[in-house]
Amino acid sequence: MKQAYLNMRNFWLDVKNLENRKGVIEIGPDKISVAGIEMAMQDGEETKHLFLATNSLGDSSLYFENNSKSGLGGMIGGHGNESLQEAAARMLAHASKLTDQMESVAAGEELPPPSSSKMVRLFAVSKEKLFYTEKPETDLRNPENDFYPFFAYSQQALGLFREQEQSVASEQAHS
Repeated sequence: MKQAYLNMRNFWLDVKNLENRKGVIEIGPDKISVAGIEMAMQDGEETKHLFLATNSLGDSSLYFENNSKSGLGGMIGGHGNESLQEAAARMLAHASKLTDQMESVAAGEELPPPSSSKMVRLFAVSKEKLFYTEKPETDLRNPENDFYPFFAYSQQALGLFREQEQSVASEQAHS
């Protein structure tokens, strides 16, 4: 992973970054404050990653490795975009209900990246633990899968980020 991507990934995975912010809510029995997904994609011989995260303050970010000088692209969303806030909040709520079906590591330990481009890493973060699981994307698209709502809302959030980016690009083109 490229360093700029790792920096943003690690920022979101460290709930200590929320400690001094007002309004942080801890959701569910494991007191989840952050949730998201990470995916890997092949770009020729190189593996690149996409990371989507949201927190209980309504903030969401999307980061992806690219071929720019920094190696990082991204978008910030949430505030002012009610549809994105709702999808992200639902993703967080579903994640908080699934921690008993995830593995956990102590806060501050590293989240393993997705093992292949066919796999999706889902995660939920509390002040004490980092919960995660990895599932084949095809399984996550099955409505019978317990993680389907978590994944489906993440995909809705990704689509809303794309719409947001297209709207900004359109506004800039017309000004």
